Formats: sequence, C-alpha cells, structure tokens
Amino acid sequence: AGVAGIDLGLVVVAADDGVMPQTREHVAVLGLLGVTRVVVAVTKIDRVEPTRTEQVGIEVRELLEQAGMTLVGLVETAAPVYRGIDALREILVNETTLLAQANTEGGFRLAVDRVFIVKGAGVVVTGTVHAGRVENGGRLTLMPSGREVRVRTIHAQDQPSSSAGKGDRAALNLAGIDQDEVVRGDWVVTRGLLKPSLRIDVMLEVLAGETTALKHWTPVHVHHGSGRSTGRIAILEGGSMAPGESGLAQIVVDEPLMPVFADRIVLRDQSARRTIAGGRVIDPHGPVRGRAKPQRIAWLRAADRQDPAAALDALLVLSPGGVDAGGLAQTRNLTDYAGLVERLSGDALSWGRSGGHHLILREHWDVLITAVLAAVAADHENRQDRLGPSLPVLRAALASRPGQDLLDAVVRELVTQERLSRRGAIIHQPDHTVELAGKDREPWKAIEKALVVESGSPPALFPLADQVSLSPGDLERFLERMAGFGLVVKIAHNRYLTPAQIEAAERSAQRTAQDFPDGFSAAQFRDVAGIGRNLAIDLLEHLDRTGVTRRLGDLRMTA
Repeated sequence: AGVAGIDLGLVVVAADDGVMPQTREHVAVLGLLGVTRVVVAVTKIDRVEPTRTEQVGIEVRELLEQAGMTLVGLVETAAPVYRGIDALREILVNETTLLAQANTEGGFRLAVDRVFIVKGAGVVVTGTVHAGRVENGGRLTLMPSGREVRVRTIHAQDQPSSSAGKGDRAALNLAGIDQDEVVRGDWVVTRGLLKPSLRIDVMLEVLAGETTALKHWTPVHVHHGSGRSTGRIAILEGGSMAPGESGLAQIVVDEPLMPVFADRIVLRDQSARRTIAGGRVIDPHGPVRGRAKPQRIAWLRAADRQDPAAALDALLVLSPGGVDAGGLAQTRNLTDYAGLVERLSGDALSWGRSGGHHLILREHWDVLITAVLAAVAADHENRQDRLGPSLPVLRAALASRPGQDLLDAVVRELVTQERLSRRGAIIHQPDHTVELAGKDREPWKAIEKALVVESGSPPALFPLADQVSLSPGDLERFLERMAGFGLVVKIAHNRYLTPAQIEAAERSAQRTAQDFPDGFSAAQFRDVAGIGRNLAIDLLEHLDRTGVTRRLGDLRMTA
C-alpha cells in the first residue's frame, strides 16, 4: 500500500533463517511495483557462524539476480551490539544524494490507508502521496464517493507542513466529510481527476516461480494503492500466460478501483495466499466489448509509451476517427493538456464545438472530407425524393462510421467553405434543389402557417394535427417526408420545428448564456426564449445533442 514514489527497497533477511518464502514474495512484489534497486541487510549475524552468514549472502544475491534487481549494497548487522548499523545508514544516506527530487507534476493523489478522529480537529486520513502536491486550504475530491473536501492542515513525513507531495507519507485533516464516509482504499485527489474503473487494461507479468500457466478468466484478488477487490483476468492474446511471461490482459474487478496509466497492480490467487502476477496499467477504462480485437491490441501497444506525446502521436496514426486527447491526458494524470499537444510531431487539428480536446491527423481529416462529399453526391444521384441526407443517414453511408461529433465538425467545416449547405437537419450541395410535389405544397403551407406563431410555443404533434385536419399518424408521416426536404426538424418524439425556429432557439441559448455565464437553467432559457416549459426542455435536449449546449448537472452552458 505504501510503495509509491519509492526509489529504493531495503530487503531484510535473518542470518539464522536465510531466504524464506516470504522473502521471495517480498522481492517479487517489489519488482511488480517497479522497485528494482535494493539494499540488503542480513540481520542476526551474532547468532550464527560466519560461514552461515556468507551462505545467506550468496542466497540473497542469487534471488535478486533471478528477479532482475540491482543490488546497491549488502550489509551484515547485529542490532543488539549495533554492528553494521552505521554502515547501513551510510549506504541509505549516500543513495538519497544520488536521487532526483520527486516530480510533483500532475494532479494530487493520496491512497487512504487509515482514517481517524483527532479531538478538536476532526477527520484525519493518512496515506502515501502517489502524485502531485497539495497545499493547506486546497480543495480535493474523495473517490469513489465524489465528495468534495477541504484540507485544513497537513503533516508530511510526520512533521507539520504547509504541503505534501509525491512520495510523502502524509496526514490530511479534512473538512466536509464524516469519519464513516471514508474507508481504507479510498483516494483523495485533485477535483475532476479520477473516474472509477471496473475494467483495467494492463501489461501483465506472471511470476516465474508459478508452477502453472495463468489461464483466461482466472479468479484473483486485485491490489491497487491501499484498496483491493476480487476479480478475473482476461488474457487478450492466447488463452493463457506461462510463468515468467508478459502480455496484454484486462482485469475485470467486482469493486471499482482508481488507477491511472503506469500504476502498478498486484494479483494474488483466489484464496489470497500467494502473489501470482502483477500488471502495469495502460488504460484504466478498458472496453466492455472488443477488448481482444486486433485493432484494440494495436491501440494498447501504441498507448503503452511512457512519454504521453509519443503515445498520442502513435494513437493518432492508428485512429482515423481521431483521439480523445483530453481523456488520454486524464488517464495519465496530466493537468497540462496544452503542453502535451504542443509536443506532437504530426500535423493534428482539434475538433468539436468547444474547441476542444479531440484531435485528428490532418491526413485522416482530409480523407473524411473526401468521403463526405462523395456520399452527399451519391445521395443526390440516388434519391430524387429528398433534398439530401441527414447527419445520421450520412454517417450510415460512410464506411468508416465516424463519431457523430467528428462528422458534425467535418460538415460544419464544409458548410463554412461553401462546399456543402445545410437546411435544418439536411445536408446538400449548394446548387442542389428539389421541388415539392404539387400534392404536398398546400398541406405544407397550412402546416408551416400553424407552426410559425408570433409568441409562445408552436403546437406539438397532436394539437397540430387538429389544426390542419389530419390524423396524427398521417401528419407524422408527412412531416417525416418534409424533414427530408429540410423544411422541418424533429426535435422530440412529438414535436417538429422549422429550421428558422431552431436557429432562433440557438440565439436564445447564446443570450441566456451571456446573462448567466456560470450556467443557466431550463427555466431561465424558457424565460429568455418566451416559450413554454415543455418546449424549452425539448429544445435544450436537442441543442445538447447537436453540440450547441452542454449539460452540467441541472445547468447548461453553450459549447
């Protein structure tokens, strides 16, 4: 639980016992947690003959060599007579002078291993700081509950301190939480940083000392930070993994854990009696389906790079549909997203209405531009009964099936360049027109007149049907056909509006956002737009889907 930001391990072996099974497991766990440099203290040398001490030293060296660890020094000690203690201290002090100061970049993460009440102060949590730094007065989030807390005071390395950073043993006095709301295994982190993980994609290493291969879907105990869960191992390449082998796997846990990229996970057998393997996290939020498909395997291998910019470069090459670079930065506990993007080697552009955190290579963007233009042209040739395809229809016509947001961004770019036009939900070439059939003109005039009201809300489907003397079913079929001409837009199951009314709603949303820059409610939008509550909610949900607004709890902001 405490091995985070640790650069050096101290392996203690008693001269009278020698290397025991627990010694082997301790060394194995250190290796699985990424600690590869160790000092050895052989203790109780006053209880054995010198030849025995020498033999134990040989055993320990062989064990570390088999584990691929670097032996920094071996010291023979006898505590009652203080023999070797000064030499051991000297080695440890010398090692600290060689180490770089811990990098405290990224969000703050502390794994809670104890929680208690201090009289007059309140709730205190202790644990090891895995990353980042926090100051007195800092605001953090308790995960997985999501409760907001404030740091009153800090002890770091058992001393009062104004801050705590990576590698510190820290005690945080927290405000805003009760003792029974925190348990061992929780995390105290920078706000907006972590999301609970139930499927964790890892580079798995099976211990060489195992006697049988690790099979697909083996039940295990999963340890991460100070938390643990039961779960199963999905081997992603082949049906098993032999002792000493490494490979890609997905850990499916029964209770959520909170890892980020490069975190270490330790696996014990179903009875929790021995350590059998460990994993280095690649993606803390693995997919439910398709986890072993070739495309996913290639994605994981591309992502498995320590340098985040190199990983993002590799993923962009593999991803014609672009990469959620903001999500990638979050899984790596990175707070400097802009700095990450600046380091990219490829020609990438961002897309999304918020200007955002999605990136795509220029070459993939250009291929999609060409495909969209071709698909719209083909629709015009094959469908004479409509002005053009809607966005969902256009997406279905594209072999690459781009995400809705990406396709919308491409279409908006083409409309800006005047290479395509958009009428309501319909996309078409600028010079392409389709005339309504004669039998449709009069019904449409009546419907349009009923929809365009001077004030208040246009009628929904059933009242509209009464006004134009059609059955609701016939009216709905007619409106669906008119939507193909770009004359109306379906915004809810029983409500259609004209493109001009949609544009007016977008302007109302922009005005409401100016009046309420921290977010506006449905009621505030309703009042600015001068419409009824039901229509306001239908419109806001439509604007959410089309990217004009984005929802934050009960409030919305323009994208």
